[in-house]
Amino acid sequence: MSDNFFEKHDLSIGVFVVGIAVIMFLMFGAGAIGPLLFLTIETLFGKLTNEEYGILFASSIVIMTLSIVIPNVLIIRGRPRAVKINQINVYFQLICYLLFLLVLEHQKTWIFLCFVIFPLLANWLMSSAKYLTFLAFYETLRKDPIRFRQSLANRIFK
Repeated sequence: MSDNFFEKHDLSIGVFVVGIAVIMFLMFGAGAIGPLLFLTIETLFGKLTNEEYGILFASSIVIMTLSIVIPNVLIIRGRPRAVKINQINVYFQLICYLLFLLVLEHQKTWIFLCFVIFPLLANWLMSSAKYLTFLAFYETLRKDPIRFRQSLANRIFK
């Protein structure tokens, strides 16, 4: 099983860089959604009170953090099907940015809207061969950790 991994995939440090970059791009894209959400709500419904702002701020942080952390922990624990949650997160971010673009008319919102590049980059990297190798690495490690580590050590120290 672990020998099959090395026959099918080219393992390099770039594989892990791509995996971490996907997580970072998802986080950066989600981080810009919060302020844009508040600007959109204020544009549509008027000024927010401090209590409303606090509730919206806390709930948006919790939701976006959990939607990024849980799937990526599952991926690193060897569950590659959690990538679908990341893809849903990317599409959600893109829909939010489109909504913000349509609703907000303020001149300086383009600064926040330039963050749309992050979910696009995450989506592009998730379709790359290196990201698929990243997923396969952790899936293979979960299925047979001892044998996989032995074959990895044999390949490194040969």
